[in-house]
Amino acid sequence: MPYLTTRKHHRRPSGPVRAALLLAALGSTAALTTACSAGPGGVELGDDWDGSRTFALAKVDGLVTVVGINPDRAHAQSLVAVPQHSDDEDAVSPHIARLADGRWMVTVPRKDERPDRRYLVNRKDHTLDGVTAGDERLRRILPGKTLVGEAAGMPDARTASGGPASTVLARDPADWSTKRELKVSGTIGFAASDPASDTVCLGSGSDDRTEVSVANLTDGKVTPVAVPDGFDVKALACKAGRPVVAGSDADGKSGQVKVSVDGGADATTVSVNGGRVDAVQAAGSSIVVAAAKGKDTELVEVDATSGKELHRARIKDLAASLNITPTKAGWLVYAENTVTRVNLATGETKQFDLPGTLQDS
Repeated sequence: MPYLTTRKHHRRPSGPVRAALLLAALGSTAALTTACSAGPGGVELGDDWDGSRTFALAKVDGLVTVVGINPDRAHAQSLVAVPQHSDDEDAVSPHIARLADGRWMVTVPRKDERPDRRYLVNRKDHTLDGVTAGDERLRRILPGKTLVGEAAGMPDARTASGGPASTVLARDPADWSTKRELKVSGTIGFAASDPASDTVCLGSGSDDRTEVSVANLTDGKVTPVAVPDGFDVKALACKAGRPVVAGSDADGKSGQVKVSVDGGADATTVSVNGGRVDAVQAAGSSIVVAAAKGKDTELVEVDATSGKELHRARIKDLAASLNITPTKAGWLVYAENTVTRVNLATGETKQFDLPGTLQDS
């Protein structure tokens, strides 16, 4: 998953930067669009809380809102505005994540080294509930099975040799107490987790070299993982604590996007020939890659073990994707202002608009 960005909104990652949700289906949206009302700053807020199966963040007329996605009706609408304060850090995007217990948490960075503000999405009362969770700032939430990893957005420690390092906190989501602190060398550029495991996957280092490691939140052990020499990591997923690293083949001249898989001892390497890797996800026994080719994006599913191609779909006129995520109705592909639902089995795609500019998904 892409990591924290210092941009006011997401664009296509050009290196280690930022890190899923939405979908669509044919059907009338009249009942939804007529149920909107004016919210803070005049932003139109909807009320489709029951139909929303996943959430994202978008900036609408200068205000960050929690966006609910109704998969069956291919519709996205702002449901609640994130409170604004004078010390909000506008240069860093807010973050939303779904915890293993089903709760959704929003974090908002603050200026002057102040701790992030945190809110839980209250689906029953249609509000955001403030959460007190320590004095940490600029951290990406990585939901685990019983614990939550929180990775620093910039180096905040030192290695034994004096080099820059970034910390990862293992926290209990019941009361947000810190159980232990882990240290990873360099700047964390990629971070991913799987709620089925308490081991998170990290990519850290510099712009020209990314080192991959797994961090066990239960015992604090950080283990480096070998990737092929010279492999340029562009995206990272985590399947039950096993890293899935994806990158483009620099020598690739394929006429179409081709995905190959190398299952190593500690990590799975996904190489894409003929396109630029924008995102990767591991779901079940397969791996899905979003790769840009010209003005379009190819979504390719391969078997995680054999690398055999299973399905493929093309999204026309989508030159870059920011994130992908699976849903029961199909895969969701996020762009700056739209979401596309993709049925990989049939190749059918359905695109719909976000109410504003995507901040996180």
